Amino acid sequence: MEGAALATKCHVYFGTQTGKAEGFAHDLCREANSQGFPCEVFDLANFSPGKFITCNVAILILANTGDGEPTDNATGFYNWLRSCRKEDHAFAQLFYTVFGLGDRQYVHFNRVGRFVDERLELLGAQRIYQQGTGDDGGTIQQDFTEWIHGGLWPALDPILARTGDDSPELPLPVLEAQASFALPSPGKAECALLSERCALSRVGELRQVQSVADGESTVHVELDAGADSHLDYHAAGTLEVLPQNDMQDVEQILPLLWIPQQSRTAVLADLDSMLDLPGAHRGSGAKVAFPLPCSLKDALVKYCDLNTAPTRQMLHALKPHFKPDVQFRIEKLLNDCWAMSVIQDRALAWTQFEFWTSLEATPLPLGAFLQYCPRQRARPYTIASSPLQSAGIQIAVSLTSWPKLHLDDFIEALRARGIILTATNSGLQRKGRRYGLCSFWMCTRLRKGDLVAVRVRPSSFRLTSRDVPVIMIAAGAGVAPFRAFWSELRYREAPAILLFGCKHPDRDWIYQKEMQTARRHNILAELITAFSRQDAAGAFVPTVQCGSYVQRRLREMHSRVREWVSAGGIVYMCGSTAMGKAVLEALTEIFGDERILQLRQEGRIVQELWGDTLHVSVPLKPPAKRKCVEDVIRKRRSIFPKDYTGEAVADSQVHQLLEAARWAPTHGKTEPWRFVVFAAEGRLRLIEATLSFYSSQSPSFWAQAWNGEFKGFPEFKAHVDKQRSAKWLKCSHLISICMRRQQYQEGKRLFPEHEEIAAVSCAVQNMHLEATSLGVAAYWSSWFEHFTASSDGIHFHGLNAQEGDKWLGVFCIGHSDIAHRYRASRRSVDDFTQWRST
Repeated sequence: MEGAALATKCHVYFGTQTGKAEGFAHDLCREANSQGFPCEVFDLANFSPGKFITCNVAILILANTGDGEPTDNATGFYNWLRSCRKEDHAFAQLFYTVFGLGDRQYVHFNRVGRFVDERLELLGAQRIYQQGTGDDGGTIQQDFTEWIHGGLWPALDPILARTGDDSPELPLPVLEAQASFALPSPGKAECALLSERCALSRVGELRQVQSVADGESTVHVELDAGADSHLDYHAAGTLEVLPQNDMQDVEQILPLLWIPQQSRTAVLADLDSMLDLPGAHRGSGAKVAFPLPCSLKDALVKYCDLNTAPTRQMLHALKPHFKPDVQFRIEKLLNDCWAMSVIQDRALAWTQFEFWTSLEATPLPLGAFLQYCPRQRARPYTIASSPLQSAGIQIAVSLTSWPKLHLDDFIEALRARGIILTATNSGLQRKGRRYGLCSFWMCTRLRKGDLVAVRVRPSSFRLTSRDVPVIMIAAGAGVAPFRAFWSELRYREAPAILLFGCKHPDRDWIYQKEMQTARRHNILAELITAFSRQDAAGAFVPTVQCGSYVQRRLREMHSRVREWVSAGGIVYMCGSTAMGKAVLEALTEIFGDERILQLRQEGRIVQELWGDTLHVSVPLKPPAKRKCVEDVIRKRRSIFPKDYTGEAVADSQVHQLLEAARWAPTHGKTEPWRFVVFAAEGRLRLIEATLSFYSSQSPSFWAQAWNGEFKGFPEFKAHVDKQRSAKWLKCSHLISICMRRQQYQEGKRLFPEHEEIAAVSCAVQNMHLEATSLGVAAYWSSWFEHFTASSDGIHFHGLNAQEGDKWLGVFCIGHSDIAHRYRASRRSVDDFTQWRST
């Protein structure tokens, strides 16, 4: 805003489905005010185009939902932004940055955040700070904290006026609950957070051998979408289901709640007594995300997520209601990023009861608890029926579960950091398995006639309208959308092929009879099965992977797969992300990287994937207990990409490397380092840009380059194609190392180029040392020397060769199983050192 007055206020907008993005928005606002930046939070449900355009400074905290779709409260904003044209609004006056929330295990991770960030830039708005991403399946709290502290406040300084002194932290508004035996009026019919309430018409077990205790159950659920329903859907669309808490969890939390004296008798006598939070109706700024009045039972069963740990916003809101010692512990927790990651880690799965009991922070004020407890989150299921087949909606639900993880060691680690928790309470002695809330409810408690809150969401997973070969690949309940396809494939002439995998045909071959009937009636031209726990004699072997997987069967029939795809065929795959990755690797072996990329761009490889088993994403020991500097220096190695496993390095760890880089020494505070991170398909983009450069070179170039090692571009391309899988695609991330040359300003001395290159080199070494401390393999590659030295390569990275900018190579990172084999030997210090004392 050079030459213009600084903006007076920052607007923080949030798009949320579960309340997490809203909590982050309030956290950011509190910290901004403490930094002296006036800030206000806005719900995108109340979005106004005129107000948004004229706010000058906007920070957007945006979550995904469903198939990478905007959240309910952000849909209006999302659609408006899609329809905007640059000439319609004065976007040039808007300064913005975006933080996106998602789960990296899903295909469309952070799609909404990326779209909004790129769209605003395209419309002419000015990005003031890099886009941030938070992985809900990992350390999302740490991701958010590092994004804020990675440079947000310095980015705001040139455009937003500070007040000059820190603003006091205002307490969050808290409502007081009132209860009575009053019944809801006829005009206030019960409603849910989702749009439809469908009656269950049938629930049936699909597995031949069911074992809920071992987490093994898959049920077929049919919902009645009768004449009164507004549920329009397509085959293999997405149905979102709102789960309900078990009454055992409700009865467990109830004694921890503080209920106003005048309501205590009524509430404790009958969970069906009606609740109201009067302050929510008087414009106090406080709100509740469920209908009022509401029974206490409905509030705790249908709306509050009792199986999720408290959010930062909930801790802030309830903190003033406790004794000073508990307030102190909560404050310590809020100020400790690692500790918050422990509390909110999805695999550790702290419940509301476990957290508040271990903190010894009771009783909990009922109104504040209901107001700030995380909300139930709808779970997406792929529809297993077609409207051509049934008026109702059918889904297949597999029970998800994992062993309960003990909290004792983590509680001890928290206690060592001054956050006193207790693990002695009998309620924290975990045994057995923990089950997915929605899948357990649907697999074990649903009965015919029960009402289920649902909503249909649009999905990109659609059967093509073209009569071309359809190759369907699925494992387990992933076959659900293909069951929906069968009703519509009967009208096609092109072949339909199904590859289906499960453990054993006599235990978990769901929809077995329907598959065989479809094959018998030639709806399926081929049915290929793979059973991973079936030995050569046909017996079930529970602990040994002795059978076959769908990706292996795919490789065995590679010639026919090529034939189907050559005829215009489309590959659909549905299942876990691990299965999807393995199938894609098999397809890559069959077709090659370039052809696979082309098929994906043409929409001829379509995936519907979901997360795998949860793993603890935070280390037991906090980051403060790192190896000493000397130990890290001695263990630092350049590990070549050919020795990488191909396993992904978490983006949060990549951010740690970049954070380490920015603390390198520099000259005159120029900070010349610039990095471009290529991940996932971005790696292919770097490779393709390299090939594009060399494809335009003259014969004389090839005669001189590399002493004539390559006769021309075809030989060079064959060399690079061989290296793709052998080297570059084994790297989790490729980070281009660039130097932004200091620009001459009148009256200021221009630093020598070699000093700027040295500063960038120090930044890279910081990254390498940080990678060693994290157990990440790293290697600084010069990449392909002619391209790195060219103006084309420099321009490709958004730099300017005429201004002296340089591209210094690529920093490769990944995981390696043989890093320990890398040995190093060094000469004595005396061999390369001279001492001159006079």
